[in-house]
Amino acid sequence: MSIIKQVTNFSFFIILGIIISCIFDIFRTLRVIKQKNSIYVVMIQDIIFFIIITIVSVFYIIAILDEDIRFYMLIALLIGIGISRKFISKFLIKIYKFIFSGIKNFIIFLCVPLQLIYSIVNKLIKKIVKKCCKLFSLVINLKCKLLSVFDNKNNFKKRGLKNNEKTRDKGKRKHKKEKKIS
Repeated sequence: MSIIKQVTNFSFFIILGIIISCIFDIFRTLRVIKQKNSIYVVMIQDIIFFIIITIVSVFYIIAILDEDIRFYMLIALLIGIGISRKFISKFLIKIYKFIFSGIKNFIIFLCVPLQLIYSIVNKLIKKIVKKCCKLFSLVINLKCKLLSVFDNKNNFKKRGLKNNEKTRDKGKRKHKKEKKIS
């Protein structure tokens, strides 16, 4: 391999390092915008990041190199990442924040009518359910009262309690009459 080809490969891998750092800045910005990220979301983002970086790196190596991987290419990647983190990341994160905030605000703007429709439908359903529950409880109460009245009449007839009540009532009346006389 000639020196010129090695220098061009070195510079191409510095560019690859800058690209990797720019992709990482996208994920950093998403984490900053969301603020509270769960462990699972961060793990999924890391897995996606490593898949993207692997694909980009493999295609870059296949396109640039002729199966000649050297140690200085790894150093060039690290130099590219360092350059990007030192000089470019600050500006990229501001740009990404602006873009992602704009997308987020646009989505929120689109969702406002849906939230309004949801709240109206939700209130209507709550009112309907509340009225149905009241009506249902009234019907159940009436049914229970009717059944209890019907049950009481049947129980008295079956047990002969009506006759006992009549004889008890007669006994009480006689007792009262006797008290009045004496």
